[in-house]
Amino acid sequence: METLALYIHWPFCAAKCPYCDFNSHVRDRVDQAAFAAALRQELAYEAARANVAGRRRLASIFFGGGTPSLMAPSTAAALIADAQLLFDPEPDLEITLEANPTSVELQKLRDFRAAGVNRVSLGVQALDPAALAFL
Repeated sequence: METLALYIHWPFCAAKCPYCDFNSHVRDRVDQAAFAAALRQELAYEAARANVAGRRRLASIFFGGGTPSLMAPSTAAALIADAQLLFDPEPDLEITLEANPTSVELQKLRDFRAAGVNRVSLGVQALDPAALAFL
């Protein structure tokens, strides 16, 4: 059976970029516990569907968005733990978190690492201020 790649969408951002077409929303506050519970419930539902013909092997988890680095590391930890229980993780399971350079600091990166994240994808649209303004 083919391995599975899991995408988990965190739709919240600190600001809406004018070039972004993704499902993303700016909120002053996000009820992290409620949203985490909803994501975990959806993960369990989708795992039941994916595993109907046999338990699937999990090769990758990708937290995208939005700005997933704005989520609480405990949310990422719970989702990673659930995914590893609901699927058969590959020994070299790749767990990636999208981050904006302005939305993470060293301690939060350490917390995401402790949660199980082993890769970060930095969202850099442009390093040239004029190009970024154009975007």
